[in-house]
Amino acid sequence: INYAVNYTHLRLLAKISEEVLYKLRTDMFDHLQRLSVPFFDRNEVGRIMSRIQNDVDQLEEFLPMVILTLGDLLSLAGIVMMMASMNIRLAAVTLVVIPILLLIMAVWQRTAKSAFVRVRNAISAVNSRLQQNISGVRVVQSLNREEINLRQFDQLNQANLDANLGAIRLSAFLMPTVDLVTAAALALLVVVGGAMALHGELMPGALIGFAMYVQRFFDPIRNLTMQYTQFQRAMTSGVRIFQLLDVKPEVEDRPNAPELPVLQGEIQYENVSFHYLPDVPVIQDVSLHIQPGQTVALVGPTGAGKTTMVSLLARFYDVGSGRITVDGHDIREVARDSLARQMSMVLQEPFLFSVSVADNIKYRHTEAPMEKVIAAARAVGAHDFIMRLEHGYDTVLQ
Repeated sequence: INYAVNYTHLRLLAKISEEVLYKLRTDMFDHLQRLSVPFFDRNEVGRIMSRIQNDVDQLEEFLPMVILTLGDLLSLAGIVMMMASMNIRLAAVTLVVIPILLLIMAVWQRTAKSAFVRVRNAISAVNSRLQQNISGVRVVQSLNREEINLRQFDQLNQANLDANLGAIRLSAFLMPTVDLVTAAALALLVVVGGAMALHGELMPGALIGFAMYVQRFFDPIRNLTMQYTQFQRAMTSGVRIFQLLDVKPEVEDRPNAPELPVLQGEIQYENVSFHYLPDVPVIQDVSLHIQPGQTVALVGPTGAGKTTMVSLLARFYDVGSGRITVDGHDIREVARDSLARQMSMVLQEPFLFSVSVADNIKYRHTEAPMEKVIAAARAVGAHDFIMRLEHGYDTVLQ
């Protein structure tokens, strides 16, 4: 029976834990997909990845710890009841050290919380720098920046090491503290219980039994101490995860926003102003009228606002003042996906996903037949060099 119950317990516990992590990662990914572009402007990719991967992984043992903690608390309650039933006076004397332990734990918790936050922030910084240097490896090598990057990464890695060692030192402090409290409780038992046994108030066998109960009492305390450290780590990660999940998109559709009809393509910027940072205007009171079918080039130096003008039209950001209309429809008043479906954009920095060439071309329109994929490639002059690839349109891009 014990074999069967243990097997079922461990299997169910692992299954529930993995399903919780699966749901949490899925929810975080879904939430990130819905967040507005300004959020990604302010947050480095590596730090976001750290929350989804490292912080979620830190929660993996959380549910098993909860079950073990409940079991240990139940054991403590049973042991205290047995000790009280044997001799209430001796039980009170022996357990007088518990408030001291709780006080130590309360003081430790304050320091430990900030230490574990430093650990999570340190690994986020390492992941962020790692992602930047891998993604920008061509720039790094073209500018011969390897040695400088290595020194900078080494500093971040050292900070991560120091943060982890600090947390380990704090964690290591707890177990000897519990052992010291256990020794103090046994010492009290020997002094008080021994005196009671000498005066005939307590049988020697009961004193030995009491000593064994004290030892058994502090075994769950040791387990709880170790679990408490893990709880602190898990809670720190949990706070970081839910901070991310609590972020609200800055660009959202109005309630019951209507769908855009099929557009002709008349675009108007009406006294549009916008800024990324407060008091640092990028565009001020700009008006522009573009007729359907008209070709317009925005020319100007870097930082003049050319990309911003297009980003506002795609509604990656909402205008600070004024409005942008398409065929007379204010783009803030309609469903954004109905606008995106009728826009095409060649980004300043093209991005290829690690799927086949064909899947990259029909990324949004997964149902598109191969004939349309080839026609699109021909239209932009890409068909010939795609056919020279090893597997043509089925070549997986790395």
